[in-house]
Amino acid sequence: MVSSQSMAVDAFDAVAERFDGRFGHLLSVAAQRRAVRRELLRCFPAGSRLLELGGGTGDDAVFLAQRGRRVVMTDGSERMVRVATDRVRASGCEQMVETFPVLIEEIGRLVDLKPSDIPFDGVFSNFAALNCVEHLAPVGRALAGLVRPGGLALLVVFGPFPIGEVMVQLGRGRVSRAFRRFRGRGSADAQLNGRHFRVWYPGPREVARAFEPFFRLRGKRGIGVLVPPSDAEPDISAFPRVVRFMEATDRVIGRPMAILGDHVLLTFERTQVPIAAVT
Repeated sequence: MVSSQSMAVDAFDAVAERFDGRFGHLLSVAAQRRAVRRELLRCFPAGSRLLELGGGTGDDAVFLAQRGRRVVMTDGSERMVRVATDRVRASGCEQMVETFPVLIEEIGRLVDLKPSDIPFDGVFSNFAALNCVEHLAPVGRALAGLVRPGGLALLVVFGPFPIGEVMVQLGRGRVSRAFRRFRGRGSADAQLNGRHFRVWYPGPREVARAFEPFFRLRGKRGIGVLVPPSDAEPDISAFPRVVRFMEATDRVIGRPMAILGDHVLLTFERTQVPIAAVT
């Protein structure tokens, strides 16, 4: 049986070499990425040993490595990992970043691949890679065996009530797309470069329940509350001052209005509960 994430991997495989050229220059994407990176730097000090899930082309891994963090980057798409490996080599960060083609659903097998930094001080995932996974509880259990007690998990998932997406899609007359995330535990069809896959939209509470008792939710921040989603592109990139104003405002309202964000950054702490204690 083909897994939900395998279908997404096929879609991203097809665009791996063109992915950065398609999204990397968009101002809305860059603003949201900066918001996540501020939290990554704040929560993970220099010298931290980190695991990345769904790392794509390695942009965040190299960013962190250049600032003194060691990163084991994983992604289910082998082509994405090849692009990321080339980026790591070009940046001179080979001693700080390792790359492995591993599905999030199978992250537990990372132990057998013998990366150098287990147990990790923390784990992170950016831009909703976890939304391509139907069942999150096995992921939480697997991560419990990879992250030390007290370590943090910073996980960026799609926001359940994205005010920006609603406004953009309604403005374009796409009513069904405007409210697609309101289906809660259900899934929706997504496509990239003509390839279809399923995406799930669990809210923060549902993600927290899936990761219990191994991880405890400590906080959440909206990523892209005013900064619009990539669906607003390329139009919004024509107004850089507006995007800068939105980005500055998001730094103030991101926590109290977290669930209205295009994405939500969830911060978890690994508890002291051992895996063997939970059957």
